[in-house]
Amino acid sequence: MTSCMTLAVHRGGRFRSLATQVLPSPRGTPLATAMVVLLLAATLAFRLLFPDDLDDIVAWTSTNVRNLASHPVASMLASAFVVPTGLLPELIMVAIGFAALERSIGTLRTAAVALSGHVIATLLTEYGAYLLADGATDRSDVGISYAMLAVLAAVAFRLRGRIRLLAVTAVGAAVLIPFALAPGMSTTGHLLAAALGPVTMRLLPRRAAPLPTPTL
Repeated sequence: MTSCMTLAVHRGGRFRSLATQVLPSPRGTPLATAMVVLLLAATLAFRLLFPDDLDDIVAWTSTNVRNLASHPVASMLASAFVVPTGLLPELIMVAIGFAALERSIGTLRTAAVALSGHVIATLLTEYGAYLLADGATDRSDVGISYAMLAVLAAVAFRLRGRIRLLAVTAVGAAVLIPFALAPGMSTTGHLLAAALGPVTMRLLPRRAAPLPTPTL
């Protein structure tokens, strides 16, 4: 009986340690916490308070050529928090990815990694598609995926050992397979964002050691 209780306590301690590594907290990871709260609040507001205006919200916040010419900062920032469908998977990945990277390299550096993916990938794909493809100026383009993938790719490269290989392979497959099957603006943006995350992180001043390998 005593040995069972000891084992249960030991396992409970490991799970708490793992949760501390991967879940956001207001004091330890303010950026990750803010991202989760803002995504939830924006989604609830759009769907509960302004359900009939969602199309207009997407049209105004989309980072297309027309909006980038008229209100670039507002559309670039607001577009990240407009997720019309499928919020839960992205919310989980944002929470884990931002929290892990923020604990490893700090809040400001994590923000820089996320912004590089969101802003640079958006500009390259939007203006690339406008100049080289269809010339559309008013396409819908919202969501947190570029910033999320930049952060997740950076996290993957901060890990150690076999889990680093698995994480890098998973992120690579998540962006390369859709791009190979259906090359387009969004899949190209996802690929660019995943590449920009680790590159931006390497260019920033180093502050911390690689993330420890999570253990159960």
